[in-house]
Amino acid sequence: MAEITVSRNDEAATVTISNPGRMNALSSAACETMAESLRTIAHDRSVRCVVVTGVGEAFCSGIDLASGIGAEGPAAELEGGLNAIATSLLRMEKPTVASVPGPAIGAGASIATACDFVYAGASAEFGWGFTDIGLAPDTGATYVLPRLVGMRRAMELLTTGRRIDAEEAVELGVATEVVSDSNLDDVVDKRVKMLCSRPTRAVGEAKRLLFRNTHRSLEEALAAETRAQKRMVTTEDFTEGIQAFAEQRDPTFTGQ
Repeated sequence: MAEITVSRNDEAATVTISNPGRMNALSSAACETMAESLRTIAHDRSVRCVVVTGVGEAFCSGIDLASGIGAEGPAAELEGGLNAIATSLLRMEKPTVASVPGPAIGAGASIATACDFVYAGASAEFGWGFTDIGLAPDTGATYVLPRLVGMRRAMELLTTGRRIDAEEAVELGVATEVVSDSNLDDVVDKRVKMLCSRPTRAVGEAKRLLFRNTHRSLEEALAAETRAQKRMVTTEDFTEGIQAFAEQRDPTFTGQ
């Protein structure tokens, strides 16, 4: 049975998917638990970075079909579980990191790529094999993937179910960086510490603008940036950044 655990390391929270016997496949109950955990983390101002990973040698193989579909059908399961996970990750106003030690398949690939940064071990692979079993893509795949790789490449990956290895994932923009399997944890820890040191609210605004301005006109995008700056100049991190610049030192941001 899949389990979801949440651990803290200073200002970083790690959400771990555990079902090693089934490549960390998610049951309906685990999806709901993960979605609720992410919602809680999103509102915790002491958390400045979120890591999502899987135990062992896999990230997540998607929904556990062996656990069965609930009586209300797949649509209800998506709304209460996988869709809520994707929404939380995409709208999280703090950086999110996927640490991918092995296969990320189906909804697992969608969850990984819904994160802002994707660090892939050399053994990692990504595949959206929904159509292999007669399903349409879900968990935000049709929203995220075209933004990462373009429409034609997304069409190929989503309709053929072709898997890509870590190197190709970086080349296509699916992953941020490929790391040797033995160094993955150390590299992710370093990247997370760096992200925790950044001005968290400004990072959140950058994330929001990048996603929303994709379909805005130039004028709308500029107006949205202006509104964001009005919010940012009231933050403690902006004050610290200006003081640090004037004093010719590195800023110490608190995420406030």
